[in-house]
Amino acid sequence: MKHLLSLTFLAILCSITFTCTAQSYVKKADSLFYIHEQENGPGLSIIVSKNGEPLYKNHTGFSNIEHQIPINDDTRFLVGSISKQFTVFSMLLLEQQNKLSIDDPITKYLPELKALPHQITIRMLANHTNGFRNNTDLNGLRGRSDQDLIGQREMVFLLLRQRGLNFEPGERFQYNNAGYVLLAEIVTRVSGIPFQEFVRERIFKPLNMTSSQFINGSTSVITKKANSYYKNKDKYHYYPMNRSIVGSTGLYTTTQDLIKWTQIFVDSKLGSPAIISKMIQPSTLNSGEKIPYGLGLETKNYRGVKVIFHGGGDAAFRAYLLHIPEHNFTVAVAGNYESFNPLTIAYGMIDVFLEQSLTPKTTPSNPKPTKTQLEAYTGTYQVFPGFYIHIKSRRDSLFLQPHNTTNEVFLPVISENSFQFTPRQHSKLVFGKDELLWHFSDFSYPAKKVTLTPIDNSQIQIEEYLGTFYNDELQTTYTFVKKGEKIIAKHAFNSDVELVPIDKDSFITDSSILGRVDFERNEQNIIISCKISGQTAYNIPFIKYRE
Repeated sequence: MKHLLSLTFLAILCSITFTCTAQSYVKKADSLFYIHEQENGPGLSIIVSKNGEPLYKNHTGFSNIEHQIPINDDTRFLVGSISKQFTVFSMLLLEQQNKLSIDDPITKYLPELKALPHQITIRMLANHTNGFRNNTDLNGLRGRSDQDLIGQREMVFLLLRQRGLNFEPGERFQYNNAGYVLLAEIVTRVSGIPFQEFVRERIFKPLNMTSSQFINGSTSVITKKANSYYKNKDKYHYYPMNRSIVGSTGLYTTTQDLIKWTQIFVDSKLGSPAIISKMIQPSTLNSGEKIPYGLGLETKNYRGVKVIFHGGGDAAFRAYLLHIPEHNFTVAVAGNYESFNPLTIAYGMIDVFLEQSLTPKTTPSNPKPTKTQLEAYTGTYQVFPGFYIHIKSRRDSLFLQPHNTTNEVFLPVISENSFQFTPRQHSKLVFGKDELLWHFSDFSYPAKKVTLTPIDNSQIQIEEYLGTFYNDELQTTYTFVKKGEKIIAKHAFNSDVELVPIDKDSFITDSSILGRVDFERNEQNIIISCKISGQTAYNIPFIKYRE
């Protein structure tokens, strides 16, 4: 009897201890979650699960501010680039059926692209080493935005007209959405059914993801859908999303359905283990260099555990999905306002629930760089075509100054060659020899040190550059006119932009889509064309109309 009482007491004690521990986790998770609460505004939804069962679940804010509809379990968010893993999985299901190979040249399925200067494989579309100009920049140059009714057919047609690339395929990694739009088109052509239908029948239904769907045209009705919002002068404004592009984005889903999806990383109940292995395998450049991005997914080591992850952002929606196979642990978070950065809460939940399994957080013992090192980092760097930053050293500190501005940003030291970019969460600059890598959340942008020679309009003949220039791939024109002593680029739909001389026959602007314009001359020294470059669309040729 005494033994039975002891066992009973022990069971009660364990139950109390477990309950207290669970409550402690929830309290810590709540403290992370409610930092993001917006009074009478948009919000977010999160689920943290282990073995497919929720450890923590919470919602806050409105999915629709106008009608005061709260976010709940059934709220569907546009999850942006999280869509990409479903696109790749669809492609690999077709490969499993021997209907294609991911190492096939894309021209086997997209013969319209035979005029491209280099061969591109399906794999290159999926791992962002293809060199395609990003469709966001291409649309912007045409004067098209998220508020316009841009459908999948229009976007595919635009990409299939492209005749140039940013770089030779396989030479570098450059994240872009164009490759995934084309992947969705290949799924459609090979399977014989629309991409949206393929994903619904082959993925969503088998996994019982009943609240997930890819948008199918601007008139699609998506029930329980959240709207997205941005804040301006303490007021929230509706951010419309009229694009209906899929492959790179376009998935509306719930955090609950995303949890269901990640179980394929563990039990492979859909497809095969080989499919998941291909998706998370780091990619290899032509040089042999390994990059962490696989096929629609990326992996990293976080405090000693392997994390499979991808984020997403479209319009003002923000989302993040991560999975730790070793612990069958998942975090799915989605929000509907622009300033929400999901990385803080996603990785914070790992710290809360897996703390005992993680390596301790460490701080570099001597992070401060020497004065010589700081001086070596100073100079001018080109991040994108036409976008330059100046790194300055002063009082044993570094500062960042965008070109043609007087604004300076102090860069706090993280380590000898790493500095925090404080205006944006999870952002830092890491310096190498005459180069730097600018990290924005999970993205990184390489920049090379350059030398700029001062030049002004008095040193050029403005009249030489005036005229109207046309590009057939985009089917759009830009006209360069003189206004006072300035050259202004005019477009039918885009705002006027001033061209600022940066070199002989080369100009930059403060526009991300029209970052740099390089004029070209014939043998008679007459300007006959120009090449326009944006952040991720380089050297697009425009031919000058004859007068």
